[in-house]
Amino acid sequence: MHASLRAFNNNTNKVANANAEVKASTYAFGLSGLGKFIMRLPAEILEDELPRMKSMVIGALNDTSLVVRESAAASIIAAQLVMRDETHLFMLLDGLADEKKNLLTYLFDKHGVRGVGGFLDRGGIEKLKKEMRRLDTRTSTPPRGN
Repeated sequence: MHASLRAFNNNTNKVANANAEVKASTYAFGLSGLGKFIMRLPAEILEDELPRMKSMVIGALNDTSLVVRESAAASIIAAQLVMRDETHLFMLLDGLADEKKNLLTYLFDKHGVRGVGGFLDRGGIEKLKKEMRRLDTRTSTPPRGN
């Protein structure tokens, strides 16, 4: 999934006439899907894969499109849900700006996945799934004509 998203992003950056809104929605939809895959990975596998994805995820967090940034954040929240250790997560995502770490820490709190420790908070999982459904709807619904 990561390789497909990276290829999509690299190829659409080269196409001069690509509709920016469509590209952003498609990329965000893929990031949301990546987050859903992340939620199903064991922590050990995610620990190996996250360093490979970090440049894409950090780039998406800094994207000009709000929906891309929200989808990237949802993917990182999914990673926190799996890893349950934000210090280690931020170490794996080295290069992440302090303001992004602060934002993510706030989002971890908001979604109930901060400091989860040894147990899985069902409320946090449900909040994240609800957020991902919202992003899926936003990115898969065609824009309304003006």
